[in-house]
Amino acid sequence: MKGLLKKLFELIPFKAVLFRLLRTFWKPPESIYKHLHFKGTIEIPVSKNEKFKMKHYGYVIENDVFWSGLTGGWEKKSLELWTSLSRRSKTILDIGANTGIYSLISKCVNPAAEVYALEPIKRVFLKLQNNVRLNDYSIHTIEKAASYQTGTAVVYDTNDEHTYAVTVNENRNEADIKVTEVQINTITLDDLIKEMNIDKVDLIKLDVETHEAEVLAGYLKHIYIHRPIILIEILNNAVGEKVEKIVAPLNYLYYNIGEAKGIRLSKRITQSDHYNYLLCDKETAISLQLPVE
Repeated sequence: MKGLLKKLFELIPFKAVLFRLLRTFWKPPESIYKHLHFKGTIEIPVSKNEKFKMKHYGYVIENDVFWSGLTGGWEKKSLELWTSLSRRSKTILDIGANTGIYSLISKCVNPAAEVYALEPIKRVFLKLQNNVRLNDYSIHTIEKAASYQTGTAVVYDTNDEHTYAVTVNENRNEADIKVTEVQINTITLDDLIKEMNIDKVDLIKLDVETHEAEVLAGYLKHIYIHRPIILIEILNNAVGEKVEKIVAPLNYLYYNIGEAKGIRLSKRITQSDHYNYLLCDKETAISLQLPVE
């Protein structure tokens, strides 16, 4: 029955038009709208006078943002922080850019910023490029993975259009899931900075499925000079421990971002309540009205 209903839903024409109309007078609860997927171009408001476009490919992220807005559903606290930080940053790195929502927000609210979006998976990279073109944004799209060395590596891809979670040189899929070993290009952030002639990095989003510490290890020539604000995914304690060793000399404050419970100051970097941490200096924390004690 479920399969039949899914096929019938797919046959409904003009879903994008119908759902935009529906959204104007009723927002269905998540239990309903998570099934109301469609494909087409959507507009995403950031503020009253700011908005950007994305191609909705039927993914969970785009669907959640379409129905709930940037600060109503998926990673709402992280997106809110990112939007505020993007407004004040000159050079921004989006590492593990995916289809580009973080990069698009940055360029939308700060057109003068230099935004660099790194995404190594070809099928996802092409969608990222398409979203950049939709908005005519001057975002630097780079089909590489940031890592601890410049060269090549492998990822284990399921070739599923709805799968995002791949990491460098590690198969994190269940044993019964068929994967394809795909060679990708890698670059250290130190080499990227040199190649792109970047003076200073102000803001970084780092979401690379447990490869975060390795990315920071490729940034050691510049991280202690740049002292960037970092929004980083921490999926387990082991990743947190390795990241903390690298950033400890920077005297950052560590904020565990709980999308339901809020943002809390943490003494250590451990598994996040909901994926992400914000690592920043005390001045930045105060400007964001975050607790500093």
